[in-house]
Amino acid sequence: MSNSINKSITINTLTPTYDKVEDRIRLSINYQDLNNRCDVMITRSFILQILPAIEEYIYKHYPNEPILEDDEIQINSSSSQKDNSFSQTQMEDIELYKNLEDLLITLNLHYHQETQLTILSFITKENYNLSLNCNVDMLKNILKAIKKSIPVYSWNLVGLV
Repeated sequence: MSNSINKSITINTLTPTYDKVEDRIRLSINYQDLNNRCDVMITRSFILQILPAIEEYIYKHYPNEPILEDDEIQINSSSSQKDNSFSQTQMEDIELYKNLEDLLITLNLHYHQETQLTILSFITKENYNLSLNCNVDMLKNILKAIKKSIPVYSWNLVGLV
């Protein structure tokens, strides 16, 4: 396996769900775009590493932003959405458009001081770089959506997530 990036994909939609067969969290990236669709699998041990890292990152770079809110979570980063709203994932399309499956091995977060945006990058085992420029609200929504997809009882994480 080479260390060079095989393909870079800009994230337009991101949908986390629990995959019972794999017993992993599946991030369906660009689920309706066949050319840029990628399903990233996240193991339980990696989830336990990245969740506190994302929370710590938010506290460090966005100190005045509370993380825990009970609002509805819908994630769509499409640049064509000028109102910065989120749209609901069409869950029936998740299986229909399934394409590449890969394992997440690295999560990178980079804060851009001038724009106050974060570049979120997922690097997969097969060297795909999936990236997204997001503001703090979108980053918090991604964190909350991933947390909501975790099977806290079967993974014995009650009270930890």
